[in-house]
Amino acid sequence: MITKIVLTGGPCAGKTTTNERIEEFYTKMGYAVFTLPEAATLFIKAGAEFLTKDRNLYFEIHKNMMQFLLQMEDSFYRIAEATGKPALIINDRGAMDISAYMEPEDWQRLLRETGHTEEELMGRYKAVFHLCTSAKGAPNSYTLSNNSARMEETLAEAIRVDDNLINAWRFHPNLHLIASEEYVKDKIDNVLLGIAKELDIHESVKELIL
Repeated sequence: MITKIVLTGGPCAGKTTTNERIEEFYTKMGYAVFTLPEAATLFIKAGAEFLTKDRNLYFEIHKNMMQFLLQMEDSFYRIAEATGKPALIINDRGAMDISAYMEPEDWQRLLRETGHTEEELMGRYKAVFHLCTSAKGAPNSYTLSNNSARMEETLAEAIRVDDNLINAWRFHPNLHLIASEEYVKDKIDNVLLGIAKELDIHESVKELIL
């Protein structure tokens, strides 16, 4: 069985640390765990200019990022199948995240040109875990220093992006909103428990998590 999950959220939400903990915990539980990198970060570091004023260039970047993301997901799905083990694929952001950074008309054009629908894109993932930005619940922890690709500079901007991402996934049937906590471990544990419920192993592992 292969379970695909999206880990998303606003800036400084703790996705990197959470991803590392998911991989560590579920590998010990016997799963083949694949943590896919964030496509936008790869594109930014490779030179894609997300701050361009050229609307056509901006569209092409996001269109090609969508195609890259879906191909990466499909490739790792086949690799997961080849392991012969129960597998967990964790996407650092999923296809619908792209819509949060585009004008609605451009997003609809992207869907038309790539031949996808929102329903199909959401259906690729069993569950979506949205980690709320620390700008909402723990503003003193908000920082730009731990991600060179982060473009949001203010708390207000971080909250706006976070809200847009929640809105992008609002129709997914298994959307989990993970609030910011005083202690990062509590936030990560909430994700681990949520994944365990999706895998139907919650009762057997909750004592290992808490």
